[in-house]
Amino acid sequence: MSAFLRDPIIEELELKLKAPNIFYILKFESAEIRHSNFLAWLLNPKGNHGLNDLFLKKFLKNIFSYQEYDWMDEFTIDTIELRVTEVKREWQHIDILIICTDFVVCIENKILSKEHSNQLTRYRKKVEKYYKGYNCAYVYLTPSGELPEKKEDREPYSVYSYYDISHSIKTILNIYSEMLNDKVVTYLEDYLTLIKREIMKEDELVDLVKKIYATHKDALDFIFENKPDRLIEVFPIFESKIGDSGWIMVSSSKGYIRFLTPQLNEIIPRKGEVLKNHESFMFEFEITPKRITFKTVIAPGEQEVRKILAEALYSLDKLPYYRIPTGKKWLVHFIRGFTFDLEESSDEELEKYLQDEVWKDINQIVQEVEIKILSISDDLKKYKK
Repeated sequence: MSAFLRDPIIEELELKLKAPNIFYILKFESAEIRHSNFLAWLLNPKGNHGLNDLFLKKFLKNIFSYQEYDWMDEFTIDTIELRVTEVKREWQHIDILIICTDFVVCIENKILSKEHSNQLTRYRKKVEKYYKGYNCAYVYLTPSGELPEKKEDREPYSVYSYYDISHSIKTILNIYSEMLNDKVVTYLEDYLTLIKREIMKEDELVDLVKKIYATHKDALDFIFENKPDRLIEVFPIFESKIGDSGWIMVSSSKGYIRFLTPQLNEIIPRKGEVLKNHESFMFEFEITPKRITFKTVIAPGEQEVRKILAEALYSLDKLPYYRIPTGKKWLVHFIRGFTFDLEESSDEELEKYLQDEVWKDINQIVQEVEIKILSISDDLKKYKK
């Protein structure tokens, strides 16, 4: 361990990691929404970046050279007036939509997540429906240009990668940096560093880390095995907040914090088959490093109890965040997810977020569900013993 701490390469790594980068400050790393926001800004010829249609033109030339279209090719792009192009974000849930004079380009951006629920097919049909008379191109943007999972999506969608994005930005910096605003140059340089380091894994720091690990494998393995577990560290914060609200903690475990109101705690049968204290119903926080998800949960167990509880909650289908349960064992009628980076946030930031965002949304659910279940307390009493 002593040799590890004295290694000058560690000092070099720390120095380079501390170099300011606007995208690390804003916690961009692998956040698809934020990457899409920045790319949409670069693609927009009306953006305040001073690139005009430069980045857009490079992107379109690549798309129309990678895949053949009978209505467009890479050479024709130079003849098109692109300055009137409109770039939309999250139109009909599509990540980026580029609308030119007589054609549109639909971009689906995937960094860590995978396509789901026939996304690519659904987006293609939406574009074809709303932009009749336009020629359409579809782009599947991934870290290294992966193909869509479904065969039927592979023909209409051109694959595009963050390697292509990186190459375009690098070319712009090499040729046009003196013509651009200093802040824009810094943004481009910082973004290039970010995607090379976090997405492409080609940054010099990645090689440096590999060298450090090869030299100090035992010390680093020991550190990894004994690093603090954030999911355990935040448990008391949730426990305190639940207590401050007058609620009662019930069967909980790492990553799952569960509670009931005092009145519900008195009437909820303990006929569940899975949890430590056999609760048939509870409010639950499912916690992961990047997300907090609040749910109402009917646990596996006595079928008649589950039926009584489920029928009561079905009647609350007009409330926000209601959904029809899709599982057979764990019945979830209300679910509200919150994106929050536990690893990068302090205890104080988490406490503030719980107060300002989470509790604001869940209070109504807890109150309405409590009222509804209390109204069927007589039906539950015979199962309480």
